[in-house]
Order: sequence, then structure tokens, then C-alpha cells
Amino acid sequence: MRDLLRDLLDLLAIDSVGGTPGEAHAQHWVADTLRSWGWEVDVWTDDPTEHADDPAYPGMEVPRSSVTGVIGRPRGSRGSRLILGHTDVVPGGPAPGFDGRTVYGRGSVDMKSGLVAGMHAARTAGGDVAVCAVSGEEDGGIGTFLALAHGLRATSCVIPEPTSLALIPANAGALTSRPTRRGVSAHGARRWDGHNALEGLPEVMSRLQALEAERNTDVPHILASWPLAYPISIGRIEGGDWPSTVMGRVELEGRYGVKLGETIPDAMQAFEQALVGSGATVDWFGGRFASGSTDTQHPLVQQIAAAHEAVTGAPPDIFGATYGSDLRQLVAAGIPTVQYGPGDAALAHSEDEEVSVEQIRVCHDVLTAWLRRADIPDR
Repeated sequence: MRDLLRDLLDLLAIDSVGGTPGEAHAQHWVADTLRSWGWEVDVWTDDPTEHADDPAYPGMEVPRSSVTGVIGRPRGSRGSRLILGHTDVVPGGPAPGFDGRTVYGRGSVDMKSGLVAGMHAARTAGGDVAVCAVSGEEDGGIGTFLALAHGLRATSCVIPEPTSLALIPANAGALTSRPTRRGVSAHGARRWDGHNALEGLPEVMSRLQALEAERNTDVPHILASWPLAYPISIGRIEGGDWPSTVMGRVELEGRYGVKLGETIPDAMQAFEQALVGSGATVDWFGGRFASGSTDTQHPLVQQIAAAHEAVTGAPPDIFGATYGSDLRQLVAAGIPTVQYGPGDAALAHSEDEEVSVEQIRVCHDVLTAWLRRADIPDR
């Protein structure tokens, strides 16, 4: 654990906020660490905008002119079993720290603790394993998209995202929308000459609340434990030009949950149809997270569950997540994938990001046990 924690604190010290040079610095740190273990390491850098016309392009919410990816394998490994994680983080958060029992800092939960635990598990287990580090996951998943374009393949994959050591084989998806309602601007002293766009906002919100209720009436069992499997949330509002001018436009930006098994075009159509007649138009921007799942009866799910029970003495909780992740891209590429990692996802992106050393240790031991079980077939 000493080496694992040292490496984790080193990675946390790299301020790898999405869209900044720190993204590439963190990726090169992973590459250098794997090389220091004697592994074979491939590093590539791409211009993501060259792939923008690809139908599977996952989008981005921050500008990037380059994305760096890393994959490493012990010498002679085919990389059949894969640990994949992202090194990018969102802005803000606490500085890195360690008090002997808890690791603190932006990215400690999401998801540097899991990635480093997975790296060290792969090193401990050896054999037919690989580690892939990506960036750009937080705003769409461009890193994994490009890794797959570079030929990333495996028979099974674990993403050690923060799950509090629960086993997550399914993710709902998420889209970012921009509903806009227009009015007619005029001088506020003659507001009757204009039409305030803000006045139509209650109708827009009422339509979205009804859509959310409708979409959450028949939820698959894997997501049924959540209050809402497919939330619709407005996170930003902007409108108007001047205090004494009637507001001629109001613009909302928000997050929209994609149902399991639903295509992105179908999800978009449902959203747009709900706002017909409200006076709002809809633009789509930023990351596009499709949903994705691995069947709970798949051998990979059973293997991770067995490894968790062997290490902890109890079976893991198994449920789906309401957020999007890179799981969906790997599953779509034919790679059965689950999420299993240390840290509470409720603390991700917060001012209280922290992970217990005990959860990091358990994650390392469970992933090591899974990687060593070469006698259990993946399919």
C-alpha cells in the first residue's frame, strides 16, 4: 500500500482539469509509471476535432486541440483483461492531502484513487492484463472514443469509478440541452410594445417536469432503487440585455437522462416533442452519453462479485447508475464492462472529495483477485 499511496498522491498533485495542459501531464505520468515497471507502453495524441463528423463522436464541453491516451501491458501480455480509468478532473475542490486513514483532494474520488488502485492491481497480478488511461471523460468521453479508434480491445473491462465498492453493470445516459424561448424586446417604460420571453418559462418547466415523470414510470429493476432513474435538471439560465429592456430571449441549459436501451436520436426526439407549442427551440451541445449495460448474469459480473466476497466476506451490492460513463462506449465496442471502485460518488466534484485508505485497499485486492482468476472464462 505504501507505493500505491505514494503514486496516488503524486497523481493528485497534477492539476489535470479538463481542457488544460494538466490533462496531458497526468496521462504522461501514467505512461512513465507503467514504463518504470518494465511494461510496454503506447502513447498517442490526437486532434479530437478531426473526428467530429463520426456518428459515434461523444462530444466535448471544453475546447481541446489535442487528447493524449495511454495503454500499457506487461511484456508478452495481450491485454485481454482491462483496467480503464480517466485522469481528467473538474475545476475546484480541495488540495491533495493524506492523514494516514483518508486521502483528500480534487480527483481523489473521481477517479484517481480507483485508477491507481487498478494500476497496482494489474502490476500485482501480472499476466494477460492491460491498463488504459484516458482523459476527457468528464465532458463526453473523447479519450475512450479515441482509444477504441486506436484499436483498444479486450475480452472484459473494469472501470474503477467511485461506486463505494458496489458493482455497477449499467449506466443511464445523459445529454446536454439548450432550450431557448424568444420574446420581443422593447424599452421597459413601454413594455407593452414588447413581449417578455421570461413569461413563458413556467410553461417550459411544466412540460419538462411532465416529461420527467413520464420517463420514470417504467424503470428497469437495475435502476429502480433511485428516486429518479432519468432526471431532467436545469443548471443554468441566461436572458436579457439590460435592466430597462424587456427580455427578448431566455436561454436554459440542463442535463437530460437517457433511458437504458434508448438511442440518442430517440431521446432527443422525446425531449423536443415535449416542448412543441411552448415557444421553445432546442439545441444540443457538449457531451453525448448514451446508456449502456452488461447483463447481470454475464461471467464478468459474477467474477467481480465472487472476488469482492472472497476479499470482504460479503457479496457486493449490484445496481445501475443514473449518470453516464465510458462503460457505454466499451460495451458498444463489444467489451463487457462494469464499474467497481473506491469512494462515494456523492462526493465527486464536491468540496469534500475524499476516499478512505481501506476502500482503496479493498478495491486493489478485489481487482487483483479478479485479474488472477485466469481459470474463469470471460465468455
